[in-house]
Amino acid sequence: MKETSIELEGGYPQIIVHDVEEPEEETECNGDEPLMNGNIRDPVGVSTGTPQGSPVLKSRNGHGSNGHIYTPNGSPSKGASYLPLGVSHATSWGGSVSSIRLSASREDIATMHEEQKIKATSAPVDKFKMIFCIMALHGVATLLPWNMFITATAYFTEHKFGNVSDNAEYKDKFVSYIGIAGFIPNVFFLAISLFVPPKSSKMANILSLNFMLSLFVLTTILAILDSTEWPGAFFGITMATIVLFNGAAAIYQSGLFAFAAELPDSYLQSYIVGQGLGGTFVSVVGIITLATTDSLQTAAIAYFLCAVFVLFLAVICLVIAYRSPFVKWHHNTTVNVLTDKEKEALDTTSPPLILIFKRIKLDAFSVWLLFFVTLSIFPAFSIGVQSTMEQPHSSFIKMYFTPLTCFFIFNMADFVGSMVPAWIKWPFPNKSWIVAVGRLLFFVLFIFCNYRPDSRTIPVYFNDYVYIGLMIILSLTNGYFKTAIMMEGPQRVPPEWAGKAASMMVFFLVLGIFCGLQFSLFFPWFIKQF
Repeated sequence: MKETSIELEGGYPQIIVHDVEEPEEETECNGDEPLMNGNIRDPVGVSTGTPQGSPVLKSRNGHGSNGHIYTPNGSPSKGASYLPLGVSHATSWGGSVSSIRLSASREDIATMHEEQKIKATSAPVDKFKMIFCIMALHGVATLLPWNMFITATAYFTEHKFGNVSDNAEYKDKFVSYIGIAGFIPNVFFLAISLFVPPKSSKMANILSLNFMLSLFVLTTILAILDSTEWPGAFFGITMATIVLFNGAAAIYQSGLFAFAAELPDSYLQSYIVGQGLGGTFVSVVGIITLATTDSLQTAAIAYFLCAVFVLFLAVICLVIAYRSPFVKWHHNTTVNVLTDKEKEALDTTSPPLILIFKRIKLDAFSVWLLFFVTLSIFPAFSIGVQSTMEQPHSSFIKMYFTPLTCFFIFNMADFVGSMVPAWIKWPFPNKSWIVAVGRLLFFVLFIFCNYRPDSRTIPVYFNDYVYIGLMIILSLTNGYFKTAIMMEGPQRVPPEWAGKAASMMVFFLVLGIFCGLQFSLFFPWFIKQF
């Protein structure tokens, strides 16, 4: 008599035929492939509280079974032929091999990633840490261009639209317009990118990055041209550029997170650290230009040329990365546990987003709330905080208080915080949401800083030193926990879906940014009510 079971061997579901009591003649088959009864019907199951023939996920037990999926007392027909477990066959078991792997226990998925790390010991060497540095560069390229654009806001409002009639509203509402034109396409295209099969990601990343470069070249040319005779056309071109740029940036950011998630953990962290480095670099450039030039146009051209240079370098390095044996090995290894048909389905069909979301829902909520709190305060709130030193303020305080306490301190501390998980890992990955909820306390604390002193009715309790301390804590926790959470999310799914899980995490991150920016409008109203 025979019994069958589906077992995960090396993370690979395989139907195994076991001898029980009377031995029977076994049909010769290829042990490297999972097997299915030739008549494509489920083996006959017994009454166990589950549908007949349905695989039952059994957690790790004390005698070392590694999360096997069992079909109790399944009995194949004597002398039946067996075929590989392809995509169509796997639907009889509740989905594809990837779907079965997504339903595995937490311990089994952790084992899959541990096996991945063991295999990585035989991977090609990342010579001179070139790919590691390239990931940091792409982290810079992800956020630096947009940060440069935001930093040059005064160039648009004071230089390009400084002499425009007030009826045009270009100057007064420009910041609001770029916020809408920037984040709506960003969130929309991030959502669309979730449905893009992994095979299409390479081309999407390269095309979107080249498109971003082209748009910033156009922006630099427009900064050089005199547009005083056509402000309406300049405004329209600028808004269209912002919409297209952020749409391409969303695809690029999502794709690069997915790209990094299929490499060793340190490479994903390098990408995140690069984002913090980019913000810090923008803050330093802003302070330097503030101190060295009075020309808003010259400063803006310098910002845009920096962005063009970084994007151009990123294009070259992305092509180099895709050709790297190190990257090819890791990206191919994530799917080498699947059959050829499963690999084809992985590349061409829509990802199982609901199953992936169920595995990472707490991490997605945590990263959303983390950025919701951070972006509610920075920069919209913090830019309105003024020094509590006695009036009149010195010229140094007037010129540098906000650039230093708001932008530089936040970006520098966020950058430092994103590096810390390399040495001090968060020991409670399943409790990160508690920290994210606890950071809501920042709303109460920052209200008592010197925010909009001319219009507030709530008393001020905190001086500049407390405000700076709060900014450091806010940004350090943002940098540390965004890195810890973004690195943890992809570890909760099988390796072949780590990239898509990372893309989903990016979607919730940007959604948190968008919601936070909208909520920041609450504070100007609130401080006048009491």
